[in-house]
Amino acid sequence: MKFIVLALFVLLAIAYVAAIPVDESVIGDSVDNFHPTEDQEILKKLLLKKLLLKKKLKLLG
Repeated sequence: MKFIVLALFVLLAIAYVAAIPVDESVIGDSVDNFHPTEDQEILKKLLLKKLLLKKKLKLLG
């Protein structure tokens, strides 16, 4: 009986995930164009990463 309930739960979970509509525009709009060949862009990303890490550590500490 437990096996049947577990199997039904898994099938319902798969059906639920498959029914969710995919909205790719949300991801596409928030991502800016990043060209790894541009040194200035790499430095900006690293600086932003450092600042966010410092802020996160300050909030935790």
